[in-house]
Amino acid sequence: MKKYKKYTILLCAVLTLLLAACSADGQKRQITPDELDPTLNQEIDPDKEVLIYARTSPNDGAWFNRQAVDKFNRSHDDIQILVKDYYGSEEDKAQGYERLRSEMAAGQVPDIIDLAGVSYYQSIQEGYLEDLWPYIENDPDLGRDGVLEAPLKAAEVNGGLYAAFGAVSVDTLLGTASQVGDRTSWTFQELQDAFAAMPEGATIFEFDTSREVVASRLMLLSMEDYVDWETGTCSFDSPGFRSMLEFIGQFPTSKEVDEETAAFADLQALLTEAEERSMKGLQMLDIRATVTLRWLPTRNAEHGGQCAFVGYPVEDGSVGSAFEFAGSCLAMSSACGNKEAAWEFLRMAYLNPRDDGTDDNYAIPVRKSLYDKQKDRLMTEKQEIFPFVFGMRESVTVPPLTEEEVRRFEDFFNSIDKIDITWNRTLIKLVLETCGPYFSGDKSLDETVALVQNRVGLYISEQK
Repeated sequence: MKKYKKYTILLCAVLTLLLAACSADGQKRQITPDELDPTLNQEIDPDKEVLIYARTSPNDGAWFNRQAVDKFNRSHDDIQILVKDYYGSEEDKAQGYERLRSEMAAGQVPDIIDLAGVSYYQSIQEGYLEDLWPYIENDPDLGRDGVLEAPLKAAEVNGGLYAAFGAVSVDTLLGTASQVGDRTSWTFQELQDAFAAMPEGATIFEFDTSREVVASRLMLLSMEDYVDWETGTCSFDSPGFRSMLEFIGQFPTSKEVDEETAAFADLQALLTEAEERSMKGLQMLDIRATVTLRWLPTRNAEHGGQCAFVGYPVEDGSVGSAFEFAGSCLAMSSACGNKEAAWEFLRMAYLNPRDDGTDDNYAIPVRKSLYDKQKDRLMTEKQEIFPFVFGMRESVTVPPLTEEEVRRFEDFFNSIDKIDITWNRTLIKLVLETCGPYFSGDKSLDETVALVQNRVGLYISEQK
């Protein structure tokens, strides 16, 4: 038997192996060893059923978890996960996504898909992803009562959940409650009104925040408001989009920021300057802060005793904050031939997200029992925090979180209905490039909105 296996493995190097990866029509397709990620040194076992994992993020990044793949493969004698690379490098990741889409359109659909480089909403509309709610509901260790529903509901599309992730943090704008109000939502005009009351020399964000940073954050969090993949339409000719462009236009370009900060010796000097300005009340909002229950005492200390989860400005009165993934975010393909095995792999993220590369100092676990354990610890133990790490190096010991502090955070957490699932980067790039002449003063707002509406409309029709 050993001799037979040795001969078979040798044959793999020169012949195409007939592995059980699934296709859109339910037929098995051929996969050659050279299709697999060459950096992972994967050994193909022809005696095992295969699940193909489409990697669309760096193999050393937070999104892709090699350890989880290895753990699954070690614990199964009859199934193995093989990783196929659709990322390559930072330079060609867009081409990798287009290659994946082309292969799926041709029926070569992977079993498990890393959502880091995939258009989530578009993939759902095209029927490539499996609804995971039935798997969660029937899982003996999870169920609806065993998960925090707010982030999962935020990831829903028409009632279906197509993304598996084990932990989140919150992407928001933080301010001092006494300056911006104890609120979780505001419009662009309300933000400008609050900024008008700030002292001379103040900035809205960190003083080295560029137009590109502001634009990318706002676009990522709002694009689904303007594009409907189901109907193949877009609606950029709206007051909300116009207000957003006017807001973005007031910030300096990245080149201008680089010129302004060239005098600083290094990154630490930049961060020290930003923190000292914040300590002096010359910065209204923090755009780079991690917000979790663990970090709540630190953020309160940095904002005069109580931070406001004010969020990004929106025109419809909704909460201007979103969930972010802490660790990998995966999907099961609707064409997967062994969905039970694929779910067995995906559920690992929920059961123990720390195995998935996350840290509960920076993340909130989606599994309720893990969150309750984290919350109980924070409500019974003192914490040593380091507010303004660079501007003020001394640590401060703070008491355990109170019921009121936890309630306030949970009310905010449960009110969030957006999630930062990777959008179509090509589309966002198209919108930003089209808006460039407006930001440089070469086109009017009306002309720009009309161009965006036209170009995005054409792009969407080409994708159908």
